[in-house]
Amino acid sequence: MMYEKLRKAVDDFITQRLCDLGTDSPAPVTEAITNVKHCSERLAATLTKGQHELWLRVENSLSLQTGEEMRYYYKSGFYDAIHFLLGWDRI
Repeated sequence: MMYEKLRKAVDDFITQRLCDLGTDSPAPVTEAITNVKHCSERLAATLTKGQHELWLRVENSLSLQTGEEMRYYYKSGFYDAIHFLLGWDRI
């Protein structure tokens, strides 16, 4: 029970932190995101209706993939940092 509460608190923290980082991205990240958006819009304008529906599915899948990757790496880094700090006295 206590473990589940801690896990939920950590998940909530990580989700909020990712949201915070997303709103305060460095310029190169913002530029890359903007470039992808413009390229995507240019490509979408050339597609047939059927192709456009497939493209939307690809975009949605890529967004989910990117979010899950960020979450995974952030959680892994956070986990490593906690273990490092908890084991500090053993170094």
